[in-house]
Amino acid sequence: MIRTRLTMDVCGKPWRITVYLPLTGYHVEEILDTLKSIGISEENLSTARENLTGGRVNNGFTFSNSEKRETVSVWAVCTSPAMYLNLIVHELHHLSVHIASACGIELEGEDVCYINGDVAQHLWSLCWPLVVPQKYK
Repeated sequence: MIRTRLTMDVCGKPWRITVYLPLTGYHVEEILDTLKSIGISEENLSTARENLTGGRVNNGFTFSNSEKRETVSVWAVCTSPAMYLNLIVHELHHLSVHIASACGIELEGEDVCYINGDVAQHLWSLCWPLVVPQKYK
């Protein structure tokens, strides 16, 4: 599992993002501690615990605390490069919508797309081995 952290400037203030990929069952407590540190609700923490310990593949989750301007996104192991790309796009959409909503950015405008693209670009070096089939490497 890889943990990466980045900070983006959104509307003139920093927004901190932590991404865990590809998730395995060995890092559950670390991830839960990170979620607690951003102050997610007990209900969401319970949902995350169930997700993390369920052994499911092809899924993930993204939780944000808009007051703290922090997001945690977790991406499970996937069954194929196409499924991993699907998961990445899905979770990055949640992440960019969380940030845009918190900052009053129009969800249909270009700015929310730039958030999504900036995060994707930052994560590319970690993601490409998961989404490019072995025969093309």
